[in-house]
Amino acid sequence: MARRVGPAPAAPLLVVGGYGVVGAQVSRLLRQRHPRLPLVLGGRTPRHARALAASIGASTVTVDVGAEEPLAALPERPAAVLAVVSDPDDHLIVDAMRRGIPIADIHRAAPAGILDITVAAARERPPAPVHLSGSWFAGLGALSAAAAVRELGAAERVDITVLASTDDRVGPDSWGFGERLAWPYYPMHDGRRRPTQPLSDLREVRCPDGVVRAAALIGTLEQSTAPLLLRVPTVRTRLALQSRASLYGLVGLKRSGTLRLLARPGLRRVRSALLERPGTGDFAGLTVTASNATRSVSVELLDPSGQAHLSALGAVLAAERVLAPDTAPGISFPEQYAEPAADLDALRRAGVVVRLSGFTRPPGPHPSTTARKDIA
Repeated sequence: MARRVGPAPAAPLLVVGGYGVVGAQVSRLLRQRHPRLPLVLGGRTPRHARALAASIGASTVTVDVGAEEPLAALPERPAAVLAVVSDPDDHLIVDAMRRGIPIADIHRAAPAGILDITVAAARERPPAPVHLSGSWFAGLGALSAAAAVRELGAAERVDITVLASTDDRVGPDSWGFGERLAWPYYPMHDGRRRPTQPLSDLREVRCPDGVVRAAALIGTLEQSTAPLLLRVPTVRTRLALQSRASLYGLVGLKRSGTLRLLARPGLRRVRSALLERPGTGDFAGLTVTASNATRSVSVELLDPSGQAHLSALGAVLAAERVLAPDTAPGISFPEQYAEPAADLDALRRAGVVVRLSGFTRPPGPHPSTTARKDIA
């Protein structure tokens, strides 16, 4: 089953950062799922994308997110933009808003960043969709939560466990997550926001590969959005690393204050050596459990291709979302447009192991979802 997102547009989808660690996989997956969708791979050094673009029938263009108007010099107006790179000064997303170009951004996770974009949207009043897919694995945590909550009917809490590995591949934007680990965040607990320290409350949890590991609380976007969009009083996300020593090392950096010190520009090399060393690859996964007083249901995702591949899949679903003709203008989040049957089928087709526990029927579309045609 292909995710239904409307007829193939004549104008291209612009993938900014479409040739990096995650972006290259995004571009290939888009071509596999939508053979006739026009694709343009954008970035500061498009020459690095030439071989990839040639292999998938895409073109390249220079897009500098550091410029005030990154989209001003495009030779052709895109049908939509998928931002796979960090946009630290909000130039790309605001430029897309002003031009009325639909945009999906997978790097919106920090509370301050979400607040800034919400205020910018109030100012710009974008006439096109602005889809923020910054929860873990580019929105897959939120989509899985939506599937579990809809099956349960009414959930009192959602618990999410992310399984990652320090031996997996990471891109240059990985420090963005590490930096957030240094500061408090505000998850919903019993219907109220409560300040919480990342890497606190260590406890043993069952991971999607069936192994019980230590896991610690972390701040992620779905802890801000899912309580309101899915009406769940408590949403908590934890990080488990395949190496227990690596997790405890990260906790030690947090408790000693070293993570805050590493944010200083002069410690860039030290930060890179400690937290930005890419591995050769490892598996990754996600477990989402929705529960109430009488029942619980779970969605487990396990990807042998690792976290970059899972993030790429989430980004592809986000791109399909903004290309869909029924996506409303303005800001939206993955939970609002989740299509559990299509979402989970897309993951299975891409090689992700998907396990459902406690479901009484196969996941179906949201009742408000209208019929759409596939991109050819």
